Amino acid sequence: MASQHGVAPSPGRIQRYVPIVGWLPRYRLASAKSDAIAGLSVWALLVPQSLAYATLAGVPVQYGLYTAFAALIAYALFGTSRHLVEGPSAAVCAVVAAVIAPLVGAGAMGSAAAAPYAAALALVTGAVYIVLGLLRMGWVSTFLSKAVMGGFVLGFSIGIVIDQSHKLLGVPAPDGSYVRELWGTLKEIPDTSLATLAIGAGSLLMLLGMRYGLPAWPRALIVMALAILAVEWFDLTDHGVEVTGDVPTGLFSLGTPGIGWSDTDALLVGALAVVFVGYSESLAAARSMAVKHGYEIDTNQELIAQGVSCGGAGLVGGFAVDGSLSKTSVAASAGQKSQMASLINAVFVLLTMLFLASVFKNLPSATLGAVVIDAMVGLISLGQFRRYYRVNRIDWVFFVGAMCGILFIGIIAGILIGVVLSLLLLIARSSRTSVRREGRELSTGTYHAAEDYPDLEMVPGIVVARIDGPLFFADADRFRTLVMDMAAEEDHLVGVVVDVDAVHLTDTDGADILSQVAGELQSRGAALVLASVHTSTLGLWRRAGVLDVIGSDQVYATVDDAVRSVDRGSAARLQEHGSEDESSRRSDDGPKNEVEGDPAGLKRPTTEAGRRNDKS
Repeated sequence: MASQHGVAPSPGRIQRYVPIVGWLPRYRLASAKSDAIAGLSVWALLVPQSLAYATLAGVPVQYGLYTAFAALIAYALFGTSRHLVEGPSAAVCAVVAAVIAPLVGAGAMGSAAAAPYAAALALVTGAVYIVLGLLRMGWVSTFLSKAVMGGFVLGFSIGIVIDQSHKLLGVPAPDGSYVRELWGTLKEIPDTSLATLAIGAGSLLMLLGMRYGLPAWPRALIVMALAILAVEWFDLTDHGVEVTGDVPTGLFSLGTPGIGWSDTDALLVGALAVVFVGYSESLAAARSMAVKHGYEIDTNQELIAQGVSCGGAGLVGGFAVDGSLSKTSVAASAGQKSQMASLINAVFVLLTMLFLASVFKNLPSATLGAVVIDAMVGLISLGQFRRYYRVNRIDWVFFVGAMCGILFIGIIAGILIGVVLSLLLLIARSSRTSVRREGRELSTGTYHAAEDYPDLEMVPGIVVARIDGPLFFADADRFRTLVMDMAAEEDHLVGVVVDVDAVHLTDTDGADILSQVAGELQSRGAALVLASVHTSTLGLWRRAGVLDVIGSDQVYATVDDAVRSVDRGSAARLQEHGSEDESSRRSDDGPKNEVEGDPAGLKRPTTEAGRRNDKS
């Protein structure tokens, strides 16, 4: 990890797991002004989003403030990104709601009864994150393909817009998948509350207008303030407009939720779903800032930082969090230099809890829904449809599949479908490792793919095949089929040279298929020879018995060496066989008219390699 002002020495154990120990003593007061402005700028966005996302998660609005406060401090202590802003996010909150709704019942969602379950999920999620981090499993961020993650994001974004639309209409929330919610909301349109629609639609129009017309303004905070004033001035609660109600002012309570062990399985599955969704978004935001500002992040430590952030939120009664790309972008644009900005932001959030929370009692639910919808609008990019369809149809199918899983089946099931789709995509692509025939370039003596260079020389009787990737269980049979097909096309086959320079991953199945191919070739009087084998790969194949089948002397450093060996061995066998035939003919018929010392002209080289050897 790089320090704030240069490359730091190797960190000690404490600094490794608590990065603030490394950068805080070096913090420059000159950066304080920029960090304070960034903290205040993010506060203006974080507070309204925290309130809105709390309702999306199914808990009272004050828990959004508790969550934001704990997450900001926890990530500042343990995170490796200078710019990432930790806090509530729409996608993670949607997962939280999907997990806890069956546990508390749909009727309890939005009440204080749902908060302990959301907190328990945050604690379990934190534990999963920390275990993954300690096991150095930062690579999990790359497990889901971009096509699948793109489908997730689009599906979530459209689905959350559908989920929040009933708030703008003032109608009851429907149950089921997002598609069922849409149908249920459409059926409720005749019962729309006009006052609620007016303030909800007005809030959304103002948010969207300011998004494009005044993007630097804290539009969510401004719209919330105006909506609260409208409710008070026009007594909109008397006209059916639903508001948040009393929001307690003061600090949270520390402790663990009193949830029984019987719900552990559901919470663990939900925690894995949160990790899949949240870590990908967090790492994408952290990496983009690291690249832009020229420093490194530690993906394994990021897992721990996310875990402590979620666990901290759970201890204060909040819900799971992640790193937000939108809030991180605001922080970077405002000049954030370090995580000191998050600590300053946490102070502002604390002051909000202590002195300003009660102001939000007349905040319309329709405006909260509009804030969520506005955030989702920025994530909906229909251009991905065209891009994936144009670039790669398989990626497009997986993109659409992940999106439809979220919309038509549900969040948890949709995430499971996305994981399965990623596994299928991984298996399908890993089982299609390229195996190509190579030819020799006369001027250099090097070997290249024949399909790319049609003027290459093909050595008679010898097949040179290159495998461009792993040789393991998923593609072993395909490798055998392709190599034996190449061998079948060669007249008077004497050997097959396999260039395995690109094989860094192999297993017992890969070794066994080599032994099988060698046996089949030997039954046809041909040899299997290996070239450019890496040490670790050769060690596994030796232990698996491959060298016992092909011969320990049939492994060469280069393809050219391997071809020369097969060529010389072929000539020697032919000469030996020819000598035996000639001796037999002499005994039967007497001397023949021949070139002395070269029966049947067998010593005349038939390949370029043979001609060079003959000249030397």
